[in-house]
Amino acid sequence: MVGMVKAKKSEQSRTTRDYSVRAATRDDLKAIVGIYNWAVNQTFATIDSEPLDAEEAQAWWEMHGKRSKLLVATDDTGVIGWARLLPWKQRGFDVAECLVYVDPVHHGRGIGAALITELTKEARGLGYLTIVASVAKDNRSGIALFSRQGFEIVGTIRNAAHKFDRWMDITLVQKELES
Repeated sequence: MVGMVKAKKSEQSRTTRDYSVRAATRDDLKAIVGIYNWAVNQTFATIDSEPLDAEEAQAWWEMHGKRSKLLVATDDTGVIGWARLLPWKQRGFDVAECLVYVDPVHHGRGIGAALITELTKEARGLGYLTIVASVAKDNRSGIALFSRQGFEIVGTIRNAAHKFDRWMDITLVQKELES
């Protein structure tokens, strides 16, 4: 198990269930894709405008490498959130990108924060020096989540994606990791 994180009472605004964070398995893929596709169809949490189909999800799963991690948050109902750490697309940098998605029924329980905390530990263990995330400018709760976890806003990419019949900006956040 990657790490066990128990929700604090103050973080349990909608439920009193405990949850844990662990490495994802292939059996988690359907739930991960379900949470992601909800975000694609309903929110600005991702710039993707088309949901993943089963074949794309399988290819996505196979992309895991030595410097990539996929974690899930689970409770007694199953997977309730997930996060991924992967090498950033720039060559020659020890920078990782992180993605965090939580089932909307479980928002406000500290699950996103727990996932980011575990990803930060994993990133340090893999030798990354910096973590970045691209957050839609309209995703105020996402920007607030990363800010509470020590990320700082370092820039904006204007008109980065077209979704829901309008252009959207992306806010780039980063966190430097101590050696």
